[in-house]
Amino acid sequence: MRPLIFVAFILFFMVAPSFVSASADSFSGGGLFEGPSATHLLGTDYLGRDLLSEILGAGSVTMSVCAAATLLSLACGLTCAVLSSAMPSFAGTILARSMDALNSIPGLTIAFVLIAACGSTTSSLILIITVVEFTRAYRSLKAPVVQIFAEPFVELSRMRGEGFVYTVTRDIWPNIRPYAAVELVNRFVASLMFLSALSLLGIGVQPPNTDWGSLIKLNATGLLLGSTAPVLPGIFILTASLLAIFAASDSSRQLDFSKS
Repeated sequence: MRPLIFVAFILFFMVAPSFVSASADSFSGGGLFEGPSATHLLGTDYLGRDLLSEILGAGSVTMSVCAAATLLSLACGLTCAVLSSAMPSFAGTILARSMDALNSIPGLTIAFVLIAACGSTTSSLILIITVVEFTRAYRSLKAPVVQIFAEPFVELSRMRGEGFVYTVTRDIWPNIRPYAAVELVNRFVASLMFLSALSLLGIGVQPPNTDWGSLIKLNATGLLLGSTAPVLPGIFILTASLLAIFAASDSSRQLDFSKS
C-alpha cells in the first residue's frame, strides 16, 4: 500500500500543473509574502505570485528530474553489477575498481565539473545526478548479484548451455527485483536531496523553471517577515522523502519474508 501511495504522490505532482488555472509565472496582483487566503490558498511568494501554483509547478520539475535520474542510475548500477559479476576475473576486477574509484569522488565535485561543461539544463541535471548516484546503486546491488550468480540454479543454466541473456532475464532479474525495489527508493531520496542541494547553491534548476530547492532559496527572505513561503517547499521535500522511506520499508519487509 505504501509504495502505491509513493508512486501516486510522484504522478500527482507530474500532472498537477495542468489542472491549475493560474500559471506559476503569472502575477496575480497579490502583495509580497501574503498569508493564506481564499484567493491564495498557500499565500504568495517573493514576487506576489500564487504560492500553490509555484509549488505545483516546481513539484512537476522536481519529480520529473528525480524520477528520470533514479531510473537511469538504477539501470546503470544494476547493469554494471551484473557485468562485473559475469565477466572474466580480470575484466570484472577492472570494472569493479573503476566503480569504486568513481564512487570515491565527492558528488559535488562531479556536479561542479559537469555543470561547467554541460550547464544546468534539465537534461544535464538528470545526467549529473545519474553519474553521481549510479555508483551508489552499483555498490548496493553488487553483493546480492554476486550471491545470486553463485546459486546452483545459475550454474545449472550454464551447464545446459543457456546464454548470458537467458541467465540475466530468467535467473538473475527475478531474484534481484526485491533488492532493486529497495534501491530504487533509496536512489530517489538521494536524487531528491542532491537536486535540492544543487538548487540551494544556485547551480541546480535555473529560471524560468523552478524546483522545490530553488523555491526555498528564492523565498528565503520571507523568513525575516514570518512568511511560510520558504518553509512549505521544504515540507514537500520532507514528505516525499518520508513516503519513499515508508515504501522502502515495505519493500524490505517483503524481501525478508521471501528469504524466510
